[in-house]
Amino acid sequence: MLRNLAFTAARMLASYPNSLATAASRTTSQPAAVGVMWKSYANAPHPTPVEIRNDEDTPQGQQPSVPMDLEKRRKVLELELEVMRQEGRKVPSLSIIKPDQWDHLLSLSSRNQRRHYYLYLWNIEMVRLSQKAKKERKQQEIAKRREELEKATAENDHIVYGLFHNTMFLRIYDSKVDHFHNNRLVQAMQYGINLVIDCSYDDYMNDKEMRNTAKQLMLCFALNRAHPEPFNVHHCNANFNKTTMRALEKHLVQIHQPDFPFNVTEQSYTDLFPKERLVYLTPHCKNDLEEFNPDDIYIIGAMVDKSSQEAVSLGKAKKQGLRMARLPLDRYFQFKSGKSLTLDQMLLIMLELKTSNDFERALKHVPRRKVIDADELRTQELAQQKQRLEASKFKFNLKRPGNEQWNNKRKPR
Repeated sequence: MLRNLAFTAARMLASYPNSLATAASRTTSQPAAVGVMWKSYANAPHPTPVEIRNDEDTPQGQQPSVPMDLEKRRKVLELELEVMRQEGRKVPSLSIIKPDQWDHLLSLSSRNQRRHYYLYLWNIEMVRLSQKAKKERKQQEIAKRREELEKATAENDHIVYGLFHNTMFLRIYDSKVDHFHNNRLVQAMQYGINLVIDCSYDDYMNDKEMRNTAKQLMLCFALNRAHPEPFNVHHCNANFNKTTMRALEKHLVQIHQPDFPFNVTEQSYTDLFPKERLVYLTPHCKNDLEEFNPDDIYIIGAMVDKSSQEAVSLGKAKKQGLRMARLPLDRYFQFKSGKSLTLDQMLLIMLELKTSNDFERALKHVPRRKVIDADELRTQELAQQKQRLEASKFKFNLKRPGNEQWNNKRKPR
């Protein structure tokens, strides 16, 4: 027993050579070397000291020491995952954790944050496993049904129509439908009307809002592609180092292929189009859009502003000297709360304006939950009138006629 303990202690000392130095530094004072700092990571499963040196102390020809050895910390996290799995906790398998997810795990400072992220990855793994099992069951059912049909029609010499048999119709695959829709976008690139989506608002959004923006951009691409007369959409000011474009690359894998009809660039719209044709659509300006002009190029800001309602697009348009306009929403609706619309709703409105130039038809794409209906508005007006009548009952007229005077004397009893 003692030999096993000694052997285990020797291995621990060999794997963590700086542990004795850490204990000595805690019991005594700080190291006397100038420019050397010792940091203890209490949230890590096994706290290890990290030496941080200044560039002046590093000899020439050698790289300065990094604040944290990521490989060692990743091995510690792998051990933590294995221990939690043996304890029966809901943790993911090591094989499904992607490199970007490892980077996010290494950036988390507390153990509680890592546990929440482990649970999130475990839920994703369980969903994928259930989908895989469902797909396998479906394939088995199809194979079993095919065998039964083959046995039933084995003795029949006539032509049999139906599933897995002869048919007079050609099957249209999903790839053919994609080629058909992509051909529309190619025609729009050649002869269609330009529309700009400004993707330069990543600094004003948090990580969740940027992911939501990427989903809305993907939905805009699908809606525009399915329309009979789509726009030639340009995604300008794109930064592929930010979360929005990284998430969009996951949704649209073919985004960088030259034959894929998706315009995305890091250049500004002022470099691609003449400034006098650009019109920035912002809800914070005072100019209403009266009609759709096909000669103008409208700009939509790709921003999900749930956390902040600052007029960022208005300030940007003023700084660049562009014309501004807003949708005449107040002319047709009375809103319950905010007037913010998602990117896909804006795209549907602009597609309808391009087709019919009718605001009543275009603004049908505004969600009904945001506006007050006519019946609800009439009910509110009746309730307000009732409140005024009830309040008028308690009003008193304290004014005297002009010829009479106030008599402050008490009447005799």
